[in-house]
Amino acid sequence: MAFPLAFVQNMRELFPGICSKGVRMKRIFLVTITVLFAVSSQCAKGDGKPQLYPVVVEGKVGYVNNRGELIIEPRFDRALSFSENLAAMRMDLKWGYIDEKGNTVVDPQFDFAGSFSEGMADVRIGMRWGFIDKKGNVVIEPQYFAARAFSEGLAAVKIENNWACIDKTGKIVIEPIFSFPVIFVEGMGAFWDGEKWGYINKSGDSIIPPRFSLVGIFSEGRAPVALGGKWGFIDKQGRVVIKPQFDFAGSFTDGLAPVKIGEKWGFIDTMGDLSIGAEFDLAYIFLEDLAPVRIGDKWGYINKSGEIVIEPQFTFPGHFSGGIAAVWETPQDRALIDKEGKIIWRSELKE
Repeated sequence: MAFPLAFVQNMRELFPGICSKGVRMKRIFLVTITVLFAVSSQCAKGDGKPQLYPVVVEGKVGYVNNRGELIIEPRFDRALSFSENLAAMRMDLKWGYIDEKGNTVVDPQFDFAGSFSEGMADVRIGMRWGFIDKKGNVVIEPQYFAARAFSEGLAAVKIENNWACIDKTGKIVIEPIFSFPVIFVEGMGAFWDGEKWGYINKSGDSIIPPRFSLVGIFSEGRAPVALGGKWGFIDKQGRVVIKPQFDFAGSFTDGLAPVKIGEKWGFIDTMGDLSIGAEFDLAYIFLEDLAPVRIGDKWGYINKSGEIVIEPQFTFPGHFSGGIAAVWETPQDRALIDKEGKIIWRSELKE
């Protein structure tokens, strides 16, 4: 059986922090698909080259293009999407990297390997994490208990029980004093002081003192925050620019942000006005001018006018990247679709 690899879209994608349970769940930084959003945005702004999409055929991973043609033969045990023209893959329990022709550029040698970001990739050797460059050279020796990808020149790393931020030389720029990784977007990183969330700059200075029960990432100069049980938005000075009034809120993309009003979801503009009515059972952010929305138990896609352009029919949706999205028609039947909803590649199900 063959099927496309994709990140299952659920609330973890909109706010990936809410995967923990109990009190700890409420403390986790709610980031609006930080990694996926960053990678997808970079792809959309890339050099215009056709993208490749990972698929699994008879238990092995290969890659197809945006026409559904198999470009890299399935031979990997596991593999990630391409980022910065390289993709991490696993063979015989070790991870390495291939280029877009399927050539191995970094031999499998790591116990785990992440995607490249800003010319560096996080890798694990044994129980410690470090960073390599695109030639596979170890730039920062594996020494951390955990690591996150570089964002705006800094990477969050775990030293003993706390998180710090390092630069690309491995120098500690922000001391290990945080309970959760600090990831910078638009120069701002959310931090938890044990009771509330606030934001620091890349020098580690507290710019917005902790006073929020939950927060999201900055995007288009605004960040969603929770105050008094409701969600609103602040600017980079910490001023409330859209008063807390929503039951949930995601970050802005292309001038629109998903918000929950009662039991339904819609989209607001940067002034806080409802741009797309709250008529969906769930909604994710816009990427490449389309947003996944759920009506009943099926997912489809809308444009920025709120018009349904791909009818709800999927069990799970993926975000578009390079004009293609991975979707699940049923939990077993997976496919790749274009922006018209046309299936360009489908799993080969066996009875």
